[in-house]
Amino acid sequence: MAPAASPSDQQTLTVPALLHQLAHELAALQRIAAEMEDAIDGMIERQAGALDAASMRKLQLLDILNQSLLALADFAGRAAALASPEWRLDGAAAAADLKLSRLAQRLAAGADDAGPASEDGVELFLDG
Repeated sequence: MAPAASPSDQQTLTVPALLHQLAHELAALQRIAAEMEDAIDGMIERQAGALDAASMRKLQLLDILNQSLLALADFAGRAAALASPEWRLDGAAAAADLKLSRLAQRLAAGADDAGPASEDGVELFLDG
């Protein structure tokens, strides 16, 4: 039989749970970036001659963002798999300075939730 959780354990979450949620959040952001990239690609095709070389180079930053978010999601997922389930931290304290309320709540709880900016709602900024 496992020992009862101490009060401090009830206020914390495991590092693997936090990293798993972080991977989930990053993957959701990557999907948004990929959708934005597809939309912009369509606009560029329709306006092929309207963009100069400098603007095209700046638009490449969206591809870099997309690839970086995917790489970070993969990294966080692999780190979650490697982290000891005995490692714990205070999720609320770690998320205390986040300004997006639902993101802060999901990360603090390690909740595998809908992810950022779901179509049914918007993220609200916390006061303070």
